[in-house]
Amino acid sequence: MPIASDSYSTKIQATLAGGNNPDLAFVDAGVQSTQLASKGKLLALKEYGVEEYKDKFYDSVWDTMVYKDDVYGLRITSNNLALFYNKEMFANKGLEEPTADWTWDDLRNAAKTLTDADNNIYGLDLPIYDKNGGYTWNWLPFLWQNGGEFLNDDRTEAVFNSPEGVEALEFWKKMVQEDKSVPLQAAPTGVNRFTSGITAMVLDGPWSLNTFLSDPEFKDKFGVAPLPQKKTRATVVGGEGVAVFSNTKSPQEAYDYLVHLTCSDFVQTFWENWITIPPQPEFKDFYANNSEYGPYIQVISDQMECSRTRPFTPSWPQIENTLGIDLQSYMFDKEDDAQVALDKAAEDVNKILADEK
Repeated sequence: MPIASDSYSTKIQATLAGGNNPDLAFVDAGVQSTQLASKGKLLALKEYGVEEYKDKFYDSVWDTMVYKDDVYGLRITSNNLALFYNKEMFANKGLEEPTADWTWDDLRNAAKTLTDADNNIYGLDLPIYDKNGGYTWNWLPFLWQNGGEFLNDDRTEAVFNSPEGVEALEFWKKMVQEDKSVPLQAAPTGVNRFTSGITAMVLDGPWSLNTFLSDPEFKDKFGVAPLPQKKTRATVVGGEGVAVFSNTKSPQEAYDYLVHLTCSDFVQTFWENWITIPPQPEFKDFYANNSEYGPYIQVISDQMECSRTRPFTPSWPQIENTLGIDLQSYMFDKEDDAQVALDKAAEDVNKILADEK
């Protein structure tokens, strides 16, 4: 029976509570896998020899399925954030389209040029209004691009309130408050600001390609470029993994099937039917000959080389939501101080991390 994506996690939790869960299941890599592993719900796979497959995967995607020195699944999909832009709006302003060499300054200058306040047109959409983790998901690449880190190495303390973090946050605020090139509110229900020509650029991923390409009025108007860089290149990785539940009665057979699903030729059939980014560098050009998706997918796939995983802990959803809410206060206050805002957010995150111990 099909399960809606927004209720999938709840369904998995319900089957575990009732003791009627399957042997294996898709999980949100990092977020859900870490939570389930911390509760003893997933089968630890090192003793089954899973590490022989480590070199098949990008380091960033492998790390999403690791918790406290064991491995709790293998990745079947991946994705990352890229810069989607409206080619027509760039041309109308006489701007060169974004390239792989774009810097933060290039992004900011283009966003200012593309903004038309009189007609409610914005150069860039950033989810400063998102209270459900989207803020953190989109801001993390800027922190990393500037040389900052989110948590310390053992993931017990927030370190994003560093000079690098302050600069990354101030960069966003300059676009929001000084340039006014970023909308302050979420789009009305049913409105896609990017396809409607209200915003010229947006940070997005392969999950939106079907929406953009199925719109006959928009499908030829957009392009995809890597995220701009500062001190280094970086994007954030997401996607799904497959995990084995610890209460399976057939652990070896379940593990063997897990390997079949994710590391045999079968996975290519899966990718053909679900437009995603292969989590294995061997297949980074998998969609190269796909005339519809290939040119867009390739940009995102190439970015996997600089992708990074979020520093997951069992309380990650609470951590990212708390940070988003704290930083919203700073983003909407013209007089606030970035260091003060990040120190407050770090204090709140550290309280969450302390409760995990």
